[in-house]
Parts: sequence; structure tokens; C-alpha cells
Amino acid sequence: MDVCGGITVFLSLILTCICALMGGLFESARAAGSGWYMQMALNSSLDSLMSCYHREIWDKYRIFVLECADKERLAAEMEPQMETYLAAAPFYPVSGGKVQIEAMDAITGHNGDFFAKEVTDYMKVGVWTLESEESELPEMEKRMTEARAVHGIAEGYQENGRKVLRLEESIEAIGACLQKQEKHLEEMEAAVRQADGSSFFQSAESLEKELKQIPGLVAAYEKQADRLAKELQGSEQEAQEAQPDLEEGSWGMVQEEMRGYRSYLDADGARRQEVKKTEETAHGNEEVVAEAVRKGKEIQDYIDDWEPDDEDDELDEEALWASVLTITAGFQKDGRFRVPAVRDKKKMNVLEAVSRLSGTDLLSLCVPAGTVISENWISTAAFPSALYAGGESGKRGTAGDVWTAGLERALLDAYAAHFFTRFGQEKTGSVHYEQEYLLQGNASERENLKRTVNELLAVREAVNLAALYADSEKRSEAEALALAITGLAGITPITAAASFFIMTVWAFAESVADVKVLLAGGKIPFFKQPGEWQISLSALTEKGASIFLETGTDPSLKNGTDDRGLDYQDWLKLFFLIQGKSRFCYRMMDMIQNRISEKEPGFRMDQCQYGVSVSYAAQGTLIPLRRTSQKEY
Repeated sequence: MDVCGGITVFLSLILTCICALMGGLFESARAAGSGWYMQMALNSSLDSLMSCYHREIWDKYRIFVLECADKERLAAEMEPQMETYLAAAPFYPVSGGKVQIEAMDAITGHNGDFFAKEVTDYMKVGVWTLESEESELPEMEKRMTEARAVHGIAEGYQENGRKVLRLEESIEAIGACLQKQEKHLEEMEAAVRQADGSSFFQSAESLEKELKQIPGLVAAYEKQADRLAKELQGSEQEAQEAQPDLEEGSWGMVQEEMRGYRSYLDADGARRQEVKKTEETAHGNEEVVAEAVRKGKEIQDYIDDWEPDDEDDELDEEALWASVLTITAGFQKDGRFRVPAVRDKKKMNVLEAVSRLSGTDLLSLCVPAGTVISENWISTAAFPSALYAGGESGKRGTAGDVWTAGLERALLDAYAAHFFTRFGQEKTGSVHYEQEYLLQGNASERENLKRTVNELLAVREAVNLAALYADSEKRSEAEALALAITGLAGITPITAAASFFIMTVWAFAESVADVKVLLAGGKIPFFKQPGEWQISLSALTEKGASIFLETGTDPSLKNGTDDRGLDYQDWLKLFFLIQGKSRFCYRMMDMIQNRISEKEPGFRMDQCQYGVSVSYAAQGTLIPLRRTSQKEY
């Protein structure tokens, strides 16, 4: 029986096409699924790899890092995990897969930004109470920067003040020489009246010696005056350069001192002419003395050769010698510079001795009695700061050293204060003064603490000096002492220079007392009220440096309960504010590396990874597949 099969064939072809289409779609879906599954497997494998973070660093410092610097090793660790994931999905077969580490971002990279991000991420989610509002940070930073600038200017003018007094001493030397000349002249004339030739010639010789000293004394004065003028000009230039860092009140204080020293130089210009005249007068007097000596020798020779004509003849020697007096009458007595510039030398010497302590090693004086200062040395050669930020010489870090926000700065400061040790805390590990290292970066523990104390002294001195200027009573006290010491109401510029010198010494002495309180665990307000000063000016001039042995020992100052004050940790945080971000972050990494390497010799932060980028390439069922993944902590 003949049967028509057209429909059957048609349906078979349709079914075949549908099956082929379904199969193609199925394979296409499986191929796409293979790619997505491989991406998921790669992400999961990388997550598993990143979960192998350094536990000790997390426990101690709450940051994540993956310790591995070998790309091949990381790839080898990931491949078994990839194989496990892929074997669990036979529906998505791939073959010939290979893991490749494309890039690794060390925690030390990008100028310390990776480290800063980890720190701020942790601090944001932690339960932290910041002592200062974010909006207050710029003002606090400005205060610290201004205090540093004021100290630098004041230190220069303090040294100039000492040199002004030294210059006045050179004038006193000229005045003393002139007085000796008058004394020897009187002795000469007395010898003439007594017809004592031997005493006359002896006094004349002494007078000639004093007259010949005048040119040397004048030259020494001019040399000191020129040097002082040059240094004062340099101090003014430094002050002008620091002006952008100064507020109006501080700049006004600096300008007032500059005017005082300028007026001294102007007055000194007139006195310099007077000094020069003493040399001219001395030359004229030398000729007078030489003529008197010549005449005296003639008279003495006549007397020695005289023989009387008879026994009753007598030689009137006094009448002969009287002619010498007509010559000595031409001697010009120079009455200049009789009054000394510094009358109370004892008090001035005491103040000078105290001022010379500024900038020296005052660490032993400031720390509490019985404190043992760490003398440990730190090996810094392999530290991140030495490798990436120039070490101690990198005073402001490297390029990109910018704080992105006030909150970031506050969080990093709080982190440093919490996780790193400082002076006054229980000593743990080989480095006892970690926070001081963050500020100074020196290999010597003692040097780090000493420099920190000196910087604290400098800031406190500047703030105290500003307080003295603002306190009319204390300022008047300093001016009165300056007038009493100089005793020269007619030479105001000298008194003004002495007054500023006294205030800088007073401010420095008070800063030593302040730092002693801080290192003993007490608190000191940033700006002191008049009644909060520990050292009086009268006690300072009476006791000198020995007063430091008595200050900073008041228990009421050491208990740290004054809410107005800042303790040593608070002051360290203020110093953190004016550090460069990059340098600050690298030095924190230095201390982390140092602490971890105590248990793990050879540990290095630059071998710890913040982020990893990987790729995986394999042959799928139809086409080659390649996927990438990147993870950061």
C-alpha cells in the first residue's frame, strides 16, 4: 500500500532542527555558565587566600595583611582551591587551567595610603571617642605650627639679646680703659708735682700702654657690631618668612621686638661715631704723652748733669718739672662710656646661665627622679620609612603626602595613641618609646625621647612667651627688672632688648617646669592663666637653674585631674597633627615590623600584601576562558 511520508519527513526535520537548536542553546548556556562558575570559583579561591591574613598583626594592631611576596607561591596556593571548586561542578568542565598573579599591592605602597585606609576603616567601626571635633583639628594644627614658628623667632632674638649685652660689654671695656688712662695721667701729674722722675716715667709708660689698647678695643667693638647687625637682619628675614604661620597677635609681638632691635641699631650708629672718636682722641693723647716724656727726659738729664757753682746753690727741681704740666694740660680727658650698660651683673649672669640651657639635653632634668631612661638602639635599615619615605631625613614624607580629611587625621592620631607605647607607660618589647619614634624616627631611644622633650619645651616656651606679652603685670615686672639690671633709662633700646631677653628666659624656665609636670603624669593647659605660673621672676633671678629642682613636684599638678589641662599623651597627639601623613604612616609600619620581628625574625612589612589581582585561564567545552579577580582588605 502506498503511503505518503512527506508529513513524517517534515516533522522529523522540524524535530531535528528543534533538537539541534535546543542542543546549541544548551551548550551555549553551559559555556556561559562555565565562565560564570569559573569567575565565582576564582573569587571564592581569592577570598580563601585573603583569609590567610597575618593573625599576630590583626591581634595586636587590627589591620589585615597577607604575608607573601612570591607570586608563584600565591598562585600555587590558589590552584588546588580552584581545582576543588571546578571538580564539584562537572556540568561545567574546563581543562588546562592556570592561575596567574597579575599584581600584588604591598601595604607599604602608594605612599602609605593603603595602610592609612586600613587603619581608618577599623577606627570608623570601632567604638572610639575622639577628644576633639573634626572641625577643631585645623585650629589645633595652626596653634602648634604657630608655636613652633614663634619659638624659632624668639630663640634667634634671645641669642641676639645676649650679643647686644656682649656688645655693651665691649663698650664697657673701652670705658674702663679710658678710666685707667685718667688714673695714670693723675699719677703722672702727681709725680711731676713731687719732682719724682722715676714715678713719672713709670706712670707715663702705663698710660701709653692704655692708649695703644684703644684701637684694638674699637676694632673689636666694630667687628661685634657688624656681626650683630648682620644677624639681626637674618632674624628679621626669618621672622618675615614665618609670618604666614603667625596670627595677628603673635605677629604684633614679633614686630614690636623687631622695632626694638632696629632702634638699638639706630642708636648704636650714633654711638659708633662716639666710639670712633675715642680712637682719634687716643692718637692725639699719645702725642701729648710722648712730648711730656721727651720733656721729662730733658729735665731729668739736666738734673742728673747739674753741678752747683758753690755750696749754697740749690736746684729747684719742682720748678723744672712744672713745665711738664703745661704739656700734660693738653691731654684730652675722654668722659664717654663711664656708666656700665649692665649694672647688676649677678642677676644678668644668672639669667644668661639659664638661657644657655635652652636647646641642650634637658632630658635628665625633666624626667621624674629615679626614672631609668631606655638606652636601646633600633635597627632601622630595613624599616619601611628607610626604604620608601627617606627615613629620618624625610621630614615631610614623600609625594602625595596629603591628609584627605580632618577625620582621617584624627583617626590615625587616635590609632597611634592607642596601639603604640610611649614614655610613662609599661615597657613592653624592645622599643619602649614607640610614639616618640613616630615623631623623631631616630635609631636611639634616648635621642627620640630627648628630641620630643625638646620640641615640647620649645612649644611650651613659645606659648608661655605669648602669655607673658598678654599679661601686662608680668610684662611690667620684666621691664622693671631690665631697667634695674641695665640702669640706663636714657638708652631705652638696650633696656628693651634686655626686657625681651628676660621674658624669653622666664618663658623657657616655666616651660621646663611644665614639661616636668607632664612627664610626671600631670596636666598643663595650652594657655595658662596668670595664677597658674609655677616660677616667679624674682625666684628665677635669685636661684637660677637650681629652681628646676624645686618645680614640677607639686602633687596637685601631678594628679592629672584638671579637666582644663592636657597630659603628655594629649601633647603627643598635637605633635602628630603636624606630621606629614606619609612619614607618619611609614613610621607606624616601622614599629609594627619591629614588634612582629621579635617573634618572627626576618618579618618585613613590604612583604605583606594589602591587595591581590589574579587571573585564571582554561579551555572550556567550546572556547578558551579567562577570568580575573581583585581583592583588597
